[in-house]
Amino acid sequence: MLRRHIRPTPDPVALVAVVALVVFLVVAPVPALAQASMPGQQLLLFARNYIIAPIALFAIVITGVAAFIRPEMIKATGYVAIIAVILYFLLANADRILQVMRAG
Repeated sequence: MLRRHIRPTPDPVALVAVVALVVFLVVAPVPALAQASMPGQQLLLFARNYIIAPIALFAIVITGVAAFIRPEMIKATGYVAIIAVILYFLLANADRILQVMRAG
């Protein structure tokens, strides 16, 4: 029996939220980056401390709890932990990595 793939209609609330976020990001004032040594450094620091670290910690805890309920989730917990550490390391050392890449 052939099944047709039907795309679900997008949620109007989600669309409004995305549009509001984009408008806010465009209209929001840009902070003074006079003390930044490279463009985007403040954004990287913010992303590292307030986005990646909490989300990674939350994901590690959730998959760890899931591993107690379903033991086959232990592999997923390891993958999540490894990815979180790699992302945090890259964001923590982004300025040094970019300097090395520019130096050739």
